[in-house]
Amino acid sequence: MNRTMNKTMNKTMNKTMNKTMNKTMNKTMNKAMSKPFSQSMSKSITRLVLALIFSQTLLAKAADINIQWLGGPTMLIEFNGMQILTDPMLGEGEHAFEMADPNEMFDLKKGPEIRFHRRLTALPDIDLTSLDLVLLSHAHEDHFDQKAQSTLAKSLPFILPIDDVNKVKKAGFTLLNALPAGQTKMYTTGQGQIHITAIPADHTDNKTLEPLLGHGLGYLIKFIEGKQEFTLYWTGDTLATPSVINAVKALGEIDLLIPNMGRVGTTGPLGKISMGATDVIKLANTLNVKKVFPIHHTSYELYLEPISELSKLASNQTWGLDILSEGSRLSYK
Repeated sequence: MNRTMNKTMNKTMNKTMNKTMNKTMNKTMNKAMSKPFSQSMSKSITRLVLALIFSQTLLAKAADINIQWLGGPTMLIEFNGMQILTDPMLGEGEHAFEMADPNEMFDLKKGPEIRFHRRLTALPDIDLTSLDLVLLSHAHEDHFDQKAQSTLAKSLPFILPIDDVNKVKKAGFTLLNALPAGQTKMYTTGQGQIHITAIPADHTDNKTLEPLLGHGLGYLIKFIEGKQEFTLYWTGDTLATPSVINAVKALGEIDLLIPNMGRVGTTGPLGKISMGATDVIKLANTLNVKKVFPIHHTSYELYLEPISELSKLASNQTWGLDILSEGSRLSYK
């Protein structure tokens, strides 16, 4: 529907602009014929230049970046007709997904028990047939659940961590672009571009647990159209470690920080494996961001810290805080 609307709007705009320019040119030429040559030509050229400038201004108006939060780590990001789905979580109800519970105590040598996890909120409607790309931070089942693995089209392109290629390939997906940390993939969309750069994600600050948790990614996404740019950093499941902060700071200014929250794991043997409110405050201030849009909270029983904790701590910060309910949308320029 977005693509059809964009095509219709572009077609209508082009028709209107062509009529306006033709009408302007005809008027100026007719007037030019009825006045002294030098005077009329000078005015005609001025009017024609102004008409061209006006038409180019209409064309150069940058598109918005539209983000719909679908719950948990899942967002639908749209820019110039391109639709990107992050960490698809499509299961609902008492048996939304199946995974070990990092919030329960277990023997690290034996490993945790696998169980079902409950989704607390409804999944908003989403048109899975219009997607252009899946952006995967990592393939744990609380970020790429069983329903998504069975429902999404197998021909859908992915950007994902190297560590997760085999797992996603076994689920039947074929267009997998493994992006090492620090590398960038560029997409042209309409009159703009989207640059996606992989950022390392530290799921834990305990190096001995890294083999168990794996190596995921966050992503710095830059939207470019003409001279206008907008940059967001989606953290994925990471803590605000010095290595992550340094990797992000090296890439320039951040307009919007999208942190995964929930303070997951703090009651289990793994310890904290996603950020809490104090971590987000630290990260936002260190990166000097303009706005914070938290996700990975509220939707699932798995998340331990309520989003109200961030609301309290953010009241005296210099950056803005955007908190949404599932299904709501925001537009950024």
